[in-house]
Amino acid sequence: MVTTNKVAIYVRVSTTNQAEEGYSIDEQKDKLISYCKIKDWTVYDVYVDGGFSGSNTERPALEQLIRDAKSKSFDTVLVYKLDRLSRSQKDTLYLIEDIFLGNGIGFVSLLENFDTSTPFGKAMIGILSVFAQLEREQIKERMMLGKVGRAKAGKNMAWINPAFGYDYDTTTQKTTVIPSQALVIQRIFDEYIKGKPIAKIAEDLNKEGKHGKTTPWRPNSLRSLLRNKMYYGVIEYKGEVYQGEHEPIISKETYELAQIEYLKRRETTVKRTNNPRPFQSKYMLSGHLHCGYCGARITLYVSKRRKDGSKLLKYYCINRNKGCHSNTYLLEDLENIVMSEIKKVQLDENYLALAEDNKKPKVDKAAIQKEIDKLDTRLNRLNELYLNDMITMEKLKTESAEIFTTKKALQEQLEIDLDALSSQKRAEFIQNIKKLDLQHITYANKKLIVDKLISDIKLKENSVEITWNI
Repeated sequence: MVTTNKVAIYVRVSTTNQAEEGYSIDEQKDKLISYCKIKDWTVYDVYVDGGFSGSNTERPALEQLIRDAKSKSFDTVLVYKLDRLSRSQKDTLYLIEDIFLGNGIGFVSLLENFDTSTPFGKAMIGILSVFAQLEREQIKERMMLGKVGRAKAGKNMAWINPAFGYDYDTTTQKTTVIPSQALVIQRIFDEYIKGKPIAKIAEDLNKEGKHGKTTPWRPNSLRSLLRNKMYYGVIEYKGEVYQGEHEPIISKETYELAQIEYLKRRETTVKRTNNPRPFQSKYMLSGHLHCGYCGARITLYVSKRRKDGSKLLKYYCINRNKGCHSNTYLLEDLENIVMSEIKKVQLDENYLALAEDNKKPKVDKAAIQKEIDKLDTRLNRLNELYLNDMITMEKLKTESAEIFTTKKALQEQLEIDLDALSSQKRAEFIQNIKKLDLQHITYANKKLIVDKLISDIKLKENSVEITWNI
């Protein structure tokens, strides 16, 4: 058995059912502290996660436990039951082998009566982790089967937020039509099939008062509506279509006519713009240009037509009429400058090294870590509020989920290395550029090259500053 001086107790509960079944926070703490007294162990600290799932390690108290373990602040980690640590085999083995044992810290689970200092304990850790993971996979499988079963039964899959035109009764679990909104759905399909522009349909609906919709009608929301198979009485789930139990608002024929109209309009747009992907930027520098004075987006407009009838296209800062003193830039001139810079990289291998002065600024890792520390403090505060019955479990889960999302994004920023590529990678980069035939490639391929090689272009009156993707 393990001999120890300082023990870290970890306690977790995720649902009220567990509290009723003898897994409450207080009961776990009492039993674990009593066990330490019997063993004459000193309790270093009690780490408590209330209302957090064991399916991952994103728990404030557990994250603090991991940090303290890496600092070797205690000798052993003690839990009431293995699944209090984690229900994931991968996470359990990671915590025990990499975090605890990797830092010379033992692990003991009270209910299973084993510790990592014995061969039996080590074997049981692996076995119990497998079964904990198996249990979770079975739960996921049952949930998936439940969703498939729901779809096959024709039940609405989006009952929490039903589609416009329908209402869902949680008591009867039935989806019913909202007559006034159904009339709007029928009208939208009818006007679209007859050729009315989708932007005009949205504009008219908004002028009339949105007809029960909580947010304004927009072209994109109308496109989604027009492609929703639910309106002709079916349920779509994971690419499969099942007959729905709800009442259809339109006929299948009407739905299919709308899809034919959609394809017609897309084809017309392709022919008019000579762009095979009409809903994406077609110009070479689109998405890369920003103002060197105010940092705002640079947009394109048609200035006038030349004598030969062709369009004269110019770029300008969107803040130009709001005080920004930037200039206008001819599209043709900017494209030539950018292609000329790419040509310089082809001809001079040292040019790219000089261009490193224009790479993205370094990440302020200290500031990001400070923000992460603030988020950890907020998580701990939320945990304390829940443990003291000052907030509900639902509020704890909602707010902590938002914090974890932000924290994950910040942690990813910490891992980004914005230094230039190694000499070998830079050489490979240059060799790839040298293979390009810039004299004879199509305009579409030039745009692909710009998208691949350049991340940002800042414009000032007499300068074009390029940030390369290296």
